Amino acid sequence: MCQAGYHGDFPTVAAGRSPLLQLETRLKILSLISMIIIFSTIKNILLLAVAALVLLGIALLARISPVALLKRLIWFLPFAGVMVLLVPFITPGQPLWTGNILAFKLTATVEGGQKALFLALRVLNAVLALTILTETTTQSQLLQGLRQLGLPDLLVSLIAFTLRYFSLLGSELERMQTARQARGFQRGKGLYHWRTMKTLGQMVGMLFLRATERGDRIYIAMLARGYQGEVACSTQMAPRWQDWVTGAAIVSMGILLKIAEISGVEKWL
Repeated sequence: MCQAGYHGDFPTVAAGRSPLLQLETRLKILSLISMIIIFSTIKNILLLAVAALVLLGIALLARISPVALLKRLIWFLPFAGVMVLLVPFITPGQPLWTGNILAFKLTATVEGGQKALFLALRVLNAVLALTILTETTTQSQLLQGLRQLGLPDLLVSLIAFTLRYFSLLGSELERMQTARQARGFQRGKGLYHWRTMKTLGQMVGMLFLRATERGDRIYIAMLARGYQGEVACSTQMAPRWQDWVTGAAIVSMGILLKIAEISGVEKWL
C-alpha cells in the first residue's frame, strides 16, 4: 500500500457489499469525473434534475448508506443556500417577488430563480458524484489511483497530508472544547455575542499554533525515518473486463443525457 501519510480511510460502505467497491480505482475515478464534466455542460434544468436522479440511483445501487449520503450533502446546503437566496435578487429580469428588508427594497426575478436552481443542480450533481467516489473507495486506494493516473507525487502527498490533518485538527478541536467545559466555560447567547466571538478568535488562533507545532514535529519524525519526498505504492492490477463494462455504463448515462439535450428530447420531459 501507499506510504507517507496514506493511512486511514474514508467512511465507506461495508467491504464486499457495494458493486462499485470492487471497481478498479482508476476507471472509477475517470468515469465519475467524466460524469461531472458532462453534467457541467448541460444547460437544461430538467435534464440536470434527471442527472441528479441518475446519480442517486447509482448511489443506491452502490449500497451507500443514506446517513452517509446525507452527511455529505450537508456540506452542499450552505453553498447552494447562499446561491438560492442571493442570485434571484442580483439577476435582472421579470419581477417575481418584491419586499422591504430594513431600509432596502429587494426584488427577486424569475430569471434569477431559474439561474439559482440551475447552479444549485450543477453543484448537487458534482457533490453526489464525489460522494459516490469517496464512499466506495478507501483513502489509500484513491490516492494510489490518482498517482497512477499521472498526478505528480508532490500533489498526491499534499492531498494525503491534508486529508490526514482534517481528522487531526478535528480531534484537537474536540480536546480544546472538552478542556474549556472542564474549566466551567459558558457559551454566549448567540453567534454575534461578544463572548462567542472572543472564544472563536482564541480557538482559531490556538488551533493554528498547535497545527504548526504538530506539523514541524511530524516533518522532523518523517525525515528521521528516511522520508525523501517520494511516495512508494504497490503495483495495481490491470482492469478486468467487468470493470471496463461498469465504467462504460456509468459514462454512457451522462452521454445519453447530453445527446438528449442536443437532440431536443428534454422538450418532452
